[in-house]
Amino acid sequence: MESSELAIIGLTCNLVGVFLLANSIVFRRQRKVIEEFFGVGAGSLTVIRDYSLNKVQVVIGFLFLNTGFLLQGFALLDEIRAHMTTVFICVGIVVLAGASYLIGLIYSRRSFRRYLREFFQKHPWDFSENMNLTKDIGLYLGVRQLQDESVEDYVRRVRVELGLTPEHQMPPVAPRVGGDRGRKLRDLGALTGR
Repeated sequence: MESSELAIIGLTCNLVGVFLLANSIVFRRQRKVIEEFFGVGAGSLTVIRDYSLNKVQVVIGFLFLNTGFLLQGFALLDEIRAHMTTVFICVGIVVLAGASYLIGLIYSRRSFRRYLREFFQKHPWDFSENMNLTKDIGLYLGVRQLQDESVEDYVRRVRVELGLTPEHQMPPVAPRVGGDRGRKLRDLGALTGR
């Protein structure tokens, strides 16, 4: 195959890859983004289906882009005079990209831990009410549940790791006066302006 043919095929692969990436990221319907942000339709399977479709489009888009760039590289391979120098530079770029990725990964995990701490320090949260989420938070922070540990002890260790003090406790829930009927009538009166 001629080098110009490889370049054209590579450019076509790039166009397909860019379209798939853009479709998965940019062309999301704004209504759906707003609904996801405010938690509307959270029980809908559409969100999961769209997420799966977006993920598949990203993977296929990257495959097409990489294939296109490789084909363009092979198309120009005959014109390169210093093959070994170019290979060493390309390997160096790949190593630099890998190191940048690792640094970014470490930074993002540390940032996420900091954001978790800030969030829970600003917003009281009942960790013992949702133990699955508490365990996820604990695992991410490096707090492993011990074999004979009580729920209260584990929650206390997660809270300590988050830097939470007793003042960050959930406020006590006030008992309802008048039952649900009284509250419903009161809310109905507020809605009708009475």
